[in-house]
This record gives sequence, C-alpha cells and structure tokens, in this order.
Amino acid sequence: MSETTASLSGIRNCFGSECVHDGLDLALPSGRITALVGGSGSGKTVLLRTLAMLHEPDAGSVELFGVDAGRCGERRRRELREGIGMLFQGGALFTALTVLENVMLPLQEHTRLRGAWLKELAMSKVLMAGLPADSAGKYPAALSGGMVKRAALARALALDPGLLILDEPTSGLDPISAAAFDALVRELTDSLGLTVIQATHDLDSIWRGSDQVAFLARKRVLAMAPAAELARRDEPELAAYFRGSRSAEYAKLHAGLPTED
Repeated sequence: MSETTASLSGIRNCFGSECVHDGLDLALPSGRITALVGGSGSGKTVLLRTLAMLHEPDAGSVELFGVDAGRCGERRRRELREGIGMLFQGGALFTALTVLENVMLPLQEHTRLRGAWLKELAMSKVLMAGLPADSAGKYPAALSGGMVKRAALARALALDPGLLILDEPTSGLDPISAAAFDALVRELTDSLGLTVIQATHDLDSIWRGSDQVAFLARKRVLAMAPAAELARRDEPELAAYFRGSRSAEYAKLHAGLPTED
C-alpha cells in the first residue's frame, strides 16, 4: 500500500455562483483516521462525496489508490468505487430491508456470490460491526440509534474497502455509544489496515478518536495535524475552534494550553 490512500488536488466545488471549495488540497495517509472539521457551510459532506466519486468537482483532481480517477475509464472508476465504503449521515439504511438484506445489497451488485455464501459473508460483516447475530433479521425501525450506525457500518464494510468514509457517524448518539463506536472504528482501522476520514462535530472523536484533523476554512483545508498541534496555532479560525469554550477542557488536557473564557 502506498503512503497515501487518497488525495485531492486543486479542488473547486461550486453551486451556482457560490463556491464552497476553491484550490483545496488534501492527502489521506494510509492506515490512519482523519477527522474532517469546519464550520457550517464549509462543505464537509460535499468534500466526502467528492472523495467517494459521488460528486464531480468543477476543477481539480481526485487520486484514489494511486489512480487518477478523472483520467481512467468507467470500468476502472467502478473498481475504484468498490474500494470505498461510505457511511452516510443518519445511516441511510433501506427501511423495507432487514439489516442482513441491507448488507447483502452491495455484495449482490458487485460480486457473483449467491445463496448461502452471500448470506454468510454478509453476516460476517454484521458481526464485525459489533452487532449481535439476532439483529440481522431486524428492520431498521426496530434498532437503536447506535445499532443503526453499526448496521450502516457493516454495509460500508461489505466489499472490504481500503478507504472508509464516515459522515457524522456519532451524531445523535449518547456519549457511551459514541465512545464505543469510536473504539470500534479504531479497532477496525488497526486490524484491517483501513484509511478512514470522518466528518464530525464530536469533540471526543476529534481529540481522542483521530490521528489528525483536517480543518476546513477559507474554502480549503486550512491546516491538517493532530488536534493538540492545531490548538497551538494562532490562525483565528483554529484558535476559536480549539481553544474556545467548547474545547476548553480538551485543550487544557491534551495541549496544555490556556483557553479563552
């Protein structure tokens, strides 16, 4: 595996006359967890969709697994997409399907597995995501919020991706469930060699659950480094975010810095 799993270069994403990204660069180191943070309107979800090849940028290039996604044929693009697992905000499970059927969908679409082999592989992903075996036959409406996120994670892992993209994976979860999800992502990253990027507002995920933080501001990645390092920088956006009242205790504990009142 190369040192960088995915990279964006010179990305511009515009909607009408309004551009949320302009000249944005980002490189994701292999086998690491990157937290993507930024203020409202900074385009976190748009950036994740650009990485996942679900949104075509107005300018710039997307490189995945050493391949320029904009310069290869459609067959190669499909292969690249199969190397990406994505957990959408809220889980986005199909409500008319059971957990197992949701996980089976990408396997049915992208592999030739059928019958018992298909169900067995899907079940292994359900268990890998930390769900009990009896949850496989349940519908999303019967699941707790944490179980929905884990079911969506199981589906994202179905095709053994090298890049895992998570959009607000712990939003709406209680602190214990959120911490357990962060721990699961860390365990999977270490055991499977995944590269993970997650858009998040969860301070525990940012300060304790990630290896580095990519901070979106001024229509680009303003900085990328561990949270404690970013907390020491003096750019106004970084100081407000990492040394302001919300992050005060984290900055004291992890960065050893005085914080704003």
